[in-house]
Amino acid sequence: MFDDHYLAKIEERTSSDATRAKARGAKVVGVYCAFTPKELISAAGAIPVALCSGSEHPIQLAEQHLPRNLCALISSSYGHALGDTCPYFHATDLLLADATCDGKKKMFELLGKLRPLHLVQLPQTADTTASRIAWLEEVRRIKSVVEELCNVTISDEALSKQIHLYNRMRAVIEKAFALNSGKVPVFFGRELYRLTSLGGFESNLETRIAELNAAISRGMERSISSSHMRDVRNRPRILLTGCPTTHTKVLDQIEESGGIVVAMENCGGLKTVGDPVSEEGPPLEALAERYLRTACACMTPNHGRLEILNRLIADYRIDGVVELTWDGCHTYNIEAFQIREYVEGLGLPYLQITTDYSENDTGQLQTRIEAFLEIS
Repeated sequence: MFDDHYLAKIEERTSSDATRAKARGAKVVGVYCAFTPKELISAAGAIPVALCSGSEHPIQLAEQHLPRNLCALISSSYGHALGDTCPYFHATDLLLADATCDGKKKMFELLGKLRPLHLVQLPQTADTTASRIAWLEEVRRIKSVVEELCNVTISDEALSKQIHLYNRMRAVIEKAFALNSGKVPVFFGRELYRLTSLGGFESNLETRIAELNAAISRGMERSISSSHMRDVRNRPRILLTGCPTTHTKVLDQIEESGGIVVAMENCGGLKTVGDPVSEEGPPLEALAERYLRTACACMTPNHGRLEILNRLIADYRIDGVVELTWDGCHTYNIEAFQIREYVEGLGLPYLQITTDYSENDTGQLQTRIEAFLEIS
């Protein structure tokens, strides 16, 4: 496993770069979801930052305003903002908040009292002409909001440059995951998660791409060692799907119990990096078209997710599929029925884990995951 010191240096570099850019006058835009087109933010000279939502600790504070049976991801996001315990939130000048579910949508009304916020209006389907027209208009509104914040006009040239840069970033992340498609996986899932989500701020993507390429080289060198081969040999190859892996307890438990998560379909994983933005034609239209294809359970129908899962199961030689569902996430919980049918129809074992951010069910999770790995 990569040591914490190595990963901490990357986190420190990312944060310090953003701090210096902020001191020079750059605006910071907080984002919460994969539907937010970060290319627009960067094209305006602002810094996108993925905001904190993975800790159990701020949830008690959030529950002063929010119901206790709400999804932990939503409660953690709000609690961090309310208690000012997320260093990234403290730096933000604007929030772009995607209305992906009812819980987030209503929480964002409260969050808007703490920071300027634009609610990103998503259509409920990606399959109709009307929804595509509505989403393009919303992307235009996002562009106007960011331009006003930064006092700039985003040119097609600037936007095209950022689209190309973010496509390169997606490609290198996909390259890192793809190294797990061979007989000997190069990375553990926990390593991939940390490597691809480090730092929060995206203020210097060229450096970030170079760091990821260096990590890939380091991983490939390690993968031929006898100790690494012993470590990964005979581990069931698991595909992790479902809700965003904002808290890693399920990911950790799979690998601590003897499995290896060779691929992740969750937001931030292969769902969002395997499909580049077209670099042909008008850039704003290309951006809107690509982001609307995000295979999220908030969209209905969501056939794209089944297509992604089918490809990953074949490419990554998957032995079993684990679906993570956060308590209170009705969209993913309902969609899990279709995912189970689909996966088991392919002849693979499937396990749905519904949980929250607490450690109360650690023993139960260990028992269930160990039993699942025995049949995978």
